[in-house]
Amino acid sequence: MTSNGKRLLWVDDEIEFLRSHIMFMEAHGYEVEKATNGDDAVAMVKSKDYDLVLLDEQMAGKDGLSTLEEIKEYDANIPVVMVTKSEEERLMEAALGRNINGYLIKPVNPSQILSVCKSILHSRAIRNNHVTSAYVRELSENKSSLMTNLLPTKWEKIYFQLCKWDNDLAAISDQGLEETHLGQKKEVTRKFITYVEENYVSWFGKKGGNANLCTQALKRKVIPVLKRGEKACLLVMAGFRVDQWLALQPLLETVFKVENAISWALLPSEKTNCRVGLFSGQSPREVSLKQPQLWKKMQDEEDKAPYERELLKHNLRINGIDLEEPAIVHLRQPEDSLKLAEDLDRYDSESLVTIVVEFFDILNLLRRESSLLREIVPDEKGFRELAKTWFKSSKLFEILKSFAERKRTVILTSDHGTVLVDSPAEVFCQEEKTPNPRVKIGQNISCDERHALFVETPVQYGLPGEVGEIAYAIAKDKYYFVYPNKFQYFVTQFKGQMVGGGLSIEELLVPLVTLTPK
Repeated sequence: MTSNGKRLLWVDDEIEFLRSHIMFMEAHGYEVEKATNGDDAVAMVKSKDYDLVLLDEQMAGKDGLSTLEEIKEYDANIPVVMVTKSEEERLMEAALGRNINGYLIKPVNPSQILSVCKSILHSRAIRNNHVTSAYVRELSENKSSLMTNLLPTKWEKIYFQLCKWDNDLAAISDQGLEETHLGQKKEVTRKFITYVEENYVSWFGKKGGNANLCTQALKRKVIPVLKRGEKACLLVMAGFRVDQWLALQPLLETVFKVENAISWALLPSEKTNCRVGLFSGQSPREVSLKQPQLWKKMQDEEDKAPYERELLKHNLRINGIDLEEPAIVHLRQPEDSLKLAEDLDRYDSESLVTIVVEFFDILNLLRRESSLLREIVPDEKGFRELAKTWFKSSKLFEILKSFAERKRTVILTSDHGTVLVDSPAEVFCQEEKTPNPRVKIGQNISCDERHALFVETPVQYGLPGEVGEIAYAIAKDKYYFVYPNKFQYFVTQFKGQMVGGGLSIEELLVPLVTLTPK
């Protein structure tokens, strides 16, 4: 019989006695892979995708319940059927409490196994049909909403739902629905850009109706935790997007209660500008005027970590939290997270630990170093998968689980998002002040304003500089800047790459998540 495309993992320490059962399942179109112990089963789940796991409860070495716990910790969504010799209520409650999808009592016959597998996998097909119906309904609602004047909170809700659909639709692999979804995202992005162009300047100093800018993120989420006398971790994932967070969320829901929110990055949505806003609680212009020496050092020096600590310290103090030397750790490469994991005990006495993960740089490094990854990560879906794969095996995952055990609340956010660029836009600039392909800063800038937001009055955007002295060109949607005399060089370097710095919904709306230990 031809394969139905479903791959099973059968875990039993006496698997050789189940040869006839396995042959029966294979005759009905299932691909069956075998493991004889819990450790091998966990390793196989981590290395390959399975549609369902059949798991023996009583095995030598690591038993079925321990194996189940490790499998669910790695992938909470994989269906597991427990096979046991015992009908003890205690064992069933323990298994069900770990979210199994069904159980069978030994001795089992092949027809029973086929029946439970079909039932579970058929229920998934039904769920996919429900997903399609729900998407069509929400598509209609969003189209109606886009015809009205939306408040920032409504834009947050629409984008969050779009990101949720990014993940849900990827799971059911419906090409037609995915194309419809892509069309909806393009329409939302176009109207979002117009909305930001018309409203952004009004959000600085406005008392109500403004967006939840990243300058308020600490005051909104971190300060209340500290004032309750609880310990907190501020986790800044540089370049991290909402859709990527939603791909990771199931991994952390086992140990944290999750409260999702959205924060708005600043324009231009590049690293230094947005980090200043996040850590200081002020616009970059305010920092440049109130702390000019610190601002200059941040522009001139490559390592900005000491200045981020100073901005954070000042922000905490004006909000009633006086920390003499806030603990802040930067994770730029794998060995940094390994060192933090080893030294975690030393931070137990700190009321606030800030961890800055150069997430976007790490993912790009992984992709550059692997020709295979360059081939399989050409789009946003690929980047989500890469982010999830990296996080599952990272020390950061272990660190966060340790924080949950130590009852430390984690506030996870990003400085800005990124977007996959595909359209070059020519720019003329007298002096190059930033290599970022999404933003150009300097004098005598010229570009097509259909492709870029042109800022001649920096004060209105909370940016340093005066009229006539400096201007900003910020690329819109999926455009990136190229110089006419180096056109092909920039096209080759940036086309199809994920970058930040511009004006798009992916770059401006970033996750602001509160993770409370269970």
